Amino acid sequence: MNLSVKNLDKPSHPKWKLIADYLLYTGLPAINIFFVAMQPVDKEFTIWGMAISNLFIMLFKGASKFSTDEK
Repeated sequence: MNLSVKNLDKPSHPKWKLIADYLLYTGLPAINIFFVAMQPVDKEFTIWGMAISNLFIMLFKGASKFSTDEK
């Protein structure tokens, strides 16, 4: 895998794109539902947990765009 700004106009690495898409479209809602369903937990913990998980998943999705196959 090659990470570079020059890769923005090239197709993303298929494996990393698949993982990032899966996390964004199915993992992110599942994690948010998990945090909301944790009833005895403080609301501040729920908000911070959702914010941090959203941030990391979106950063991973953005970073996957800078990857490409070395072929």
